[in-house]
Amino acid sequence: MRIDQAPEGGKFRATAAAALDGTAGAWGDADMLCVTFDASGDLVVAALGTAIGVIWTKEGRKPLSDGSDNEVIGGRKYTVFTYAELVEAEIGSSPALSEGDEVWATAAGDVVTSPATGAVYIGTVLSGGSRMIVNVNGRPASA
Repeated sequence: MRIDQAPEGGKFRATAAAALDGTAGAWGDADMLCVTFDASGDLVVAALGTAIGVIWTKEGRKPLSDGSDNEVIGGRKYTVFTYAELVEAEIGSSPALSEGDEVWATAAGDVVTSPATGAVYIGTVLSGGSRMIVNVNGRPASA
């Protein structure tokens, strides 16, 4: 997956906590991560019910010699997306996504298409299956 569009007002910049250093993306070809804030206002991996946005872990990175480029660098600023359009949703996605799927943030920065109670709504896969609208709004999954 990758970010295609992110209008103003649907994103902001924040610093990754030192504890986030080396954390790989958890979904969307292992390069997307649901995040929240720690007590200091730095980004950390979201737990169930705490996601405030999504970061693209590859932001501003070139692949390393071993081919990896999806690990967060602690202390670095990332764009946190609360409203954006992703493309290539069908390529290497975990979980496998299909058109019409609602995507929910769970624990460890990951997402599911069948949410547990308390999961936060992240977005919906559009018709055709290759585009996903991220609209993190804190809407919790019902029991």
